[in-house]
Amino acid sequence: MVETLKILFEIIHRTPFWVWVVLLILFRRGMALTTDSPTSLGRSIIMPGIFIIWGLNTIIYQFKHPELLLDVYLIFLIPGFLFSYLLYKNIKYHFKNGEMIQQGSFLPLSIMLTNFLVKYTLNVILATNSSLYNNIEFNLLYGCISGFTIGLFFGGIYKTIKAKKRLANS
Repeated sequence: MVETLKILFEIIHRTPFWVWVVLLILFRRGMALTTDSPTSLGRSIIMPGIFIIWGLNTIIYQFKHPELLLDVYLIFLIPGFLFSYLLYKNIKYHFKNGEMIQQGSFLPLSIMLTNFLVKYTLNVILATNSSLYNNIEFNLLYGCISGFTIGLFFGGIYKTIKAKKRLANS
């Protein structure tokens, strides 16, 4: 038990400060979305943008097989998108005072925190075993997981785009 706590404290201690800032921003943004709140395409792409940049930077500059990993990443975006679209299908939108309002839900918070936890865990694994950057099986696993979790954002973004078009035409 003591060794486990030492490892946990070491991981937390070695985590860069900016990672904690990102977590705080994600949590605050996610909590704001638990109540009805204004939404826009611009607001919808901020968080996925952060995760995409974080993931692609790691893939391109650190992995031994970035081309293969990117292919797998892009392929697994599709099931992540489809799964997310099904999750978001019951989220409602309406206009109020000229702004599009998204129904409050814990779904965006869950997706944001899942993405953070997955990325954080994968990067801790890589930090503790850097030989995995050269391991083709881990490269493929990283691509599958990262692509799927990023795809989760796009179902919500697509739902926002469709809702805006539908509401604008009514």
